[in-house]
Amino acid sequence: MLQIDVSLIVVFLIVWVLVFFLSRLFFNPLRKIMQERNDKIQGGSEARRKSTETYEQTVNEIEERLKSARALSQQAMEKIEREAAAERERLLAEISEESRHKVEEAKKQLEDQIIGLKRKLESDASDLAERMERRLLD
Repeated sequence: MLQIDVSLIVVFLIVWVLVFFLSRLFFNPLRKIMQERNDKIQGGSEARRKSTETYEQTVNEIEERLKSARALSQQAMEKIEREAAAERERLLAEISEESRHKVEEAKKQLEDQIIGLKRKLESDASDLAERMERRLLD
């Protein structure tokens, strides 16, 4: 059978004393350090998560602003193109009207020159006829 002697009790007490002192001197500080480390890791993870959220939110805001700026620039370009097309049409109409006016002026000048040349030709023909008549009669 099993006999309990004093050495068992002494060993039991020594183990409990060692557990008590090791807990106070080693295990509790080690647990405290490990807890602090875990808290820092959790805090770092939380800070990283918040940082990531802030980054993503900022990126989304920038993308929205860029999209808005692109839309505004596209509208401005379309407006400028419409204005340029309208100005081009106006200039073409103005040039067309001016050239039509110059053509009419040129026609009028030609008609005036033709009338003047006809009169001169008639006058020259009349003079020539008179000269011929004088020569024939002389």
